[in-house]
Amino acid sequence: MSNEIELKLAVTPEIADQFSQILSDFHILNQDKLFLGNIYYDTADRYFAQHKMGLRVRSENQQFTMTLKTNGNVTGGLHIRPEYNFPLNSAQPDVAVLQQIENIALPTDLKLAPIFSTDFMRQWWLIECGKNTEIEIALDRGEIKVKDKIKPICEIEFELKSGELADLFTFVANLSFVDGVRLSSWSKAKRGYQLAQGGLSTAKDWLEQWRVFLDVEKSAVNSQQVLTALLNYEQQLIEETMQFGIDFFTQQFIQTVERIGAFFNLYHYYVDNGHLIQQVFEQQLERNHNLDENMVLDIVESNQYLFEQIRHIIRLHSESKDSQQAMRRLQNLLQQGQYVKRMLNLMRMVN
Repeated sequence: MSNEIELKLAVTPEIADQFSQILSDFHILNQDKLFLGNIYYDTADRYFAQHKMGLRVRSENQQFTMTLKTNGNVTGGLHIRPEYNFPLNSAQPDVAVLQQIENIALPTDLKLAPIFSTDFMRQWWLIECGKNTEIEIALDRGEIKVKDKIKPICEIEFELKSGELADLFTFVANLSFVDGVRLSSWSKAKRGYQLAQGGLSTAKDWLEQWRVFLDVEKSAVNSQQVLTALLNYEQQLIEETMQFGIDFFTQQFIQTVERIGAFFNLYHYYVDNGHLIQQVFEQQLERNHNLDENMVLDIVESNQYLFEQIRHIIRLHSESKDSQQAMRRLQNLLQQGQYVKRMLNLMRMVN
C-alpha cells in the first residue's frame, strides 16, 4: 500500500498539444509514451462506488496490474489517497488477492463485473525540480467508454514522487498556462461511474449547499476549517458547472441566473471576509515556512478581480438575456491560468 499524492488539471486539446514544449525548459530525468487500457470492475450493487473506492485492471505492454484506490482526501485538485497494486497473470481481477488486504473489509461473496473502460495514450515525464524533489507528469488523452457512450479524456496529472507538497504546488504554479486549464477533483473513475449511470441528471441546489457552508462557518473552531470548507464548496461548484456544460444551463433562463448567482455568493463572501485569508496565513505560518506574505495579497487581489468579473457577467446577462454568452464567459473565467494559480495558493493555505 502506498499514498498517491497528485494534482490533476483538466485541459483543452490546444493546451495538450503545447504541453511538451512547456516542459522543455525543465530537467527531464526520463520520459516515454505508451497506451494504457483500463477496465473498472464493481459488484451488482456498486459496492466499491458506494465506499468511494475504485477497482481497475490495467493493461500495459501485455502486462496486467490490478489497482484498488481507496477513499482519501481531495481538496481542490489535490488528491491524497491510499492505493494497492497487484501484478496479475491475465486481465481478470483476482478476488482472492483483494480479500487478503488488511484494514479493508470486503464482502466474502465478492462477484465482480466490468462497468466501464478508460483507454488513453499517456505521455509522461519524470522531472527533477530542486534538491530531492521529483515529480512525475502524465498527459492523458483518450476516452471513457460505457457500451456506446463515450466521454473524452484530456488531462494532466502531477504526482509527487519525492519531496515536499509545497514543491508540487510551486512547480505547477510556475507553468506558463494562460487559459484552457482548470484544477479537477473528479477522477476518471468518478466520471466513468456517472457515464454508466446515464450521466449527470440533476444539478445540486447550490443555495442549499451555501447554507450548509454557513453552518460549517458557525461551528468551525478556526479559520482554516472555514477556508477548507469554502475551497471545497468552490471546487465542487466549478466541477459540476463544467461537467454539465453550457447547453444544460441555457435551456432555461433561470438555471443560468441561479448558477451565476452561486458564484456571486462565493466571490462576494471572499471579498467581504478578506481577513479570513490573513488569519489562516498567520495560523499556518509556524508549521509551514513555505508560505509568503505576498501570497495573501495575491489571493485578495484575485478574489476582488473575480468578484468584479462575475458582476460584469450578471449585468451582461440581465441586459442581453443571452444565457449562452453569459455561461461561456463564466466558463472562460474558470479556465484562466491565473484562476489555477489562485486555487493553488488557497490549497497551500489549508494543507
